[in-house]
Amino acid sequence: MIRYSAIFLACLVAVYLLVAGFLYIRQDSLVFPADSASLDDPAALIPGARMVTLHSSDGLDLKAYYRPPAAGAPILLYLHGNAGSITSRARRFALLAQGETGLLAVEYRGYGGNPGAPSEAGLVLDAAAGMSFLRNQGIAPNQIILYGESLGTNVALRTALDYPAAGLVLDAPYTSIADVASSRYPYMPVHMLLKNQFDTLNRIAGLKMPLLVMRTLRDGTVPPAQSLAVFNAAPEPKQIWTTQQGSHSTLIENGGLAVVQRFVQKICPTEPH
Repeated sequence: MIRYSAIFLACLVAVYLLVAGFLYIRQDSLVFPADSASLDDPAALIPGARMVTLHSSDGLDLKAYYRPPAAGAPILLYLHGNAGSITSRARRFALLAQGETGLLAVEYRGYGGNPGAPSEAGLVLDAAAGMSFLRNQGIAPNQIILYGESLGTNVALRTALDYPAAGLVLDAPYTSIADVASSRYPYMPVHMLLKNQFDTLNRIAGLKMPLLVMRTLRDGTVPPAQSLAVFNAAPEPKQIWTTQQGSHSTLIENGGLAVVQRFVQKICPTEPH
């Protein structure tokens, strides 16, 4: 009996190690399920938008969508979540970039036909390339609102810590990707296995600009309590908007658009022309 128990235990350990090894080897495809198809031309998708090329500091040329703002008007630098591409978010961009407000939707390395492979450090460089592009367009920091969605919330925060801007919007933020993964795989040592941890909670105390956190209690991807924890750890000035509508990736389409517009108008007031 003892022998069979030992064999059974050994089998369980072997299966556990196999699953852990599979998750470790496959983690990049799980964290970055990139849509590698070439981007659609934004001209027919977003009024006034065009395709531009960003240049990362490590030598990559990255396609992006750009709709310039009116003179002195705000612009959103949008950093998207881990799935899809900026093409799949074109309808959302058309909602955000209305009137005089501009938009720069950064497409990451390895996404949308862009060269390179995504990583935490690489996405931060891609966002920095977006900031450099806006500077070269003559857009002042006090016109720029950093907008992070899901995975991109950490990238937007990292950018806000490195560059001056008017404010930061975090759409469904998480404490860390390791924490999110742990909620899905509680039986795995995710914090030890994960190479790209995207730690937001331990960085947000250094923020020095107005913050808007958005979350839904119906979020099935990021536990809503994590978004609240990020908000609680952030310094003032800050505000949070919580809804019971929509889902993880549809906050803008379920009441969030008006919230973002009010936030932008508050921190980037524009005089009527």
